[in-house]
Amino acid sequence: MEIGARLKEARESKGLSLETLQETTKIQKRYLQAIEKNEFQVLPGKFYTRAFIREYASAVGLDPEQVMEEHKAELPTFDEENTVQYSRVQRTKKEATQKSSRSSRILPTILTVGLIIGLIFVIWVVWQNMSGTDQESGESDNNSNDEINVPAESEEEASNDQEQADSANDTTEEETDPAEGEEDSTEDTTEEVKMELTQEGAGSFPEHEYQITGASDPKVTIELTGTAYLEVQAPKGGESLITSKEYTADDSPISLDLGESDEVFIKTGNAPGTTVKVGDQEVSYPNPELSTQKLWLQFN
Repeated sequence: MEIGARLKEARESKGLSLETLQETTKIQKRYLQAIEKNEFQVLPGKFYTRAFIREYASAVGLDPEQVMEEHKAELPTFDEENTVQYSRVQRTKKEATQKSSRSSRILPTILTVGLIIGLIFVIWVVWQNMSGTDQESGESDNNSNDEINVPAESEEEASNDQEQADSANDTTEEETDPAEGEEDSTEDTTEEVKMELTQEGAGSFPEHEYQITGASDPKVTIELTGTAYLEVQAPKGGESLITSKEYTADDSPISLDLGESDEVFIKTGNAPGTTVKVGDQEVSYPNPELSTQKLWLQFN
């Protein structure tokens, strides 16, 4: 009886399945099946073959050393394994030698091509520099030939013309002064937007109330320097002016159309990266380091 059949018979006599034997010995089921069929070439190597057989025999109640001794003729010898390993080593060395040989042939070619390209580049740079020098010298000669000597009488006429032009410019500036005054008065009458923090929020998601005056047609914009989740309502608890989601700096700036509403409610999940402006004035956060904050802007 072969060793594999003997081990299988001992396993079945004890009522053990291959799955149970696998859990007991920690040997994969396919290796246990190979041992029972005497297909030792499936196993990783001679050392594992002998170790697995000893473990199998011990698990089914047989004396491992006795089994190994009685069936030593069936087991692979060290000479067989050494022959296989030697052939693998020889094949590996041969492949490495071939790769090294190919590399040694290719490397000189690459170096030669690189040297030729470098030489061509140097020649091109030198040629460009020489061409540029010739052009500069030619332009210098042309400029020297283009100089014109102006008679003294022509210089006096040009001076008189310049004085007349300066006088005309002074007159024009005096005439335009009233217009500038009108512009200044217009700027002085421009409405000034004022923001008053009427209630500062508290907690991890504070709500700050602002009273804003002087903005007859408020233009509210949101600028982002990073990613932020935004919700905007006008009025508070009313219609959403934008889709509630995460926005990035690529979406900035976001202009808000308040319509007929005289207030706007803004929630942000990244206050340090979110700037709210009314016109050109920025609405400040009382706690600029806190990420989640709400602004309730009421226009009067």
